[in-house]
Amino acid sequence: MSSQIRDFVMGQPLFSHHDHHQSFEAFEAAREKHGFGSLMGYANADLTTAAGARPAEYENGQARFDALWPSIRTTGYGRAVTLGCRALFDLEYDPANRAAITEAFQAAIKRKSAAEAYDWFVKEKANVKCVSQDGLFRPDKKEALQPGELYPDYYLFSFRHDGLFAITNQGPINTLQAFSDVSVTSLDGLVAALNATIDKFKATGRLAAFKVGIAYQRDLVVTDPTGHEAELAFNRIQNPKAFVNGLQANAAPVNATEARPLGDYMLHRLLERAHDEDIPVQIHTGYLAGNWGSLAGTKAMHMIALFEKYRRVRFDIFHASWPWTSELGTIAKNYPNVYPDLCWMWTMNPTECERTLAEWLDGVPFNKIFGFGADTGSACCEVGYAMQARLGIANVLEEKIAKGFFSEATAREVAEAIMLRNGERFFGLG
Repeated sequence: MSSQIRDFVMGQPLFSHHDHHQSFEAFEAAREKHGFGSLMGYANADLTTAAGARPAEYENGQARFDALWPSIRTTGYGRAVTLGCRALFDLEYDPANRAAITEAFQAAIKRKSAAEAYDWFVKEKANVKCVSQDGLFRPDKKEALQPGELYPDYYLFSFRHDGLFAITNQGPINTLQAFSDVSVTSLDGLVAALNATIDKFKATGRLAAFKVGIAYQRDLVVTDPTGHEAELAFNRIQNPKAFVNGLQANAAPVNATEARPLGDYMLHRLLERAHDEDIPVQIHTGYLAGNWGSLAGTKAMHMIALFEKYRRVRFDIFHASWPWTSELGTIAKNYPNVYPDLCWMWTMNPTECERTLAEWLDGVPFNKIFGFGADTGSACCEVGYAMQARLGIANVLEEKIAKGFFSEATAREVAEAIMLRNGERFFGLG
């Protein structure tokens, strides 16, 4: 059923606060493979979940999909696939339509360059005006210094080097040293290499934020170690055969506890840079992609000490910290420097996301709320995820109007803000 606010939301452009889209180069390399399976996105994880504790009972490949798709088409992941397929090709996503969907996909991109295909998927079909892209500005990807050759000009980029903040070996240090051309023989040298690396990305004019995704490697409890404590950890990592009580220790890997002071120390240096240059900090909290991910230590509540210490740093807290969404709403209400972000959550659990948005709108000033981010590696999946978000936002605002909490004009103001304007202001675009 249509309503004025629903019609407005369905036509309102979006700011995608978080994506991992493959580059033009990667899109072209897989051009002939794009088709039915390209639309699945996160739904592949639900296939694994649906297979249960004995996945070998299912045949691999197409037969496995055909057996399990009926069980996952009702989840948030599955529904997004259906929505995207309808919007793109006016076809139902079903094994019976496998060939027709692949044919339609190939026909849609046949005469389009990668850039033109992205414009069609992202700008035209998903109606996304700007994308905050993760995964390109990393010191292990030197090609990132030419972002204009790899992505559209409406993409912004986040610097990310999680290995440094969850460090247990020399790898992240060596990567920074090679990228920055700064010799790293001491803790001060490591800090200099980090800053030199950031300088290189900043010089492109496309650096928009720092991204911290350490929840995939460690908990989010961040201590505040001294330089001496960090240097001891640095030396232990750089010299695994260090002498202990006059005897040479075994060259065993440095464990996470020994290395934690260095990772935490370097994270504080990153936040100091964010403070000094007003660079936003995006942090993954809550649920983890895929299967078997541990949720221990991923809630936003663990980062209260950082929010307290760095009061001038703008923290963009991802994924609504689901399943701890109420906690994040409370934090965002109390801490002016915390911006709660619904990116990815519309896909994970649309019903819970509606409840979360409704709750946040009751407790948090709406100019602080970020309403969408597809968090997908495939530009084609942006379409279904954007549709899912629009439907949910429309449902919430219709309910606010029906209950007399919002006027139609207020609902429109809220929709425009959380869907686009808040992101533009946050990143200095509007």
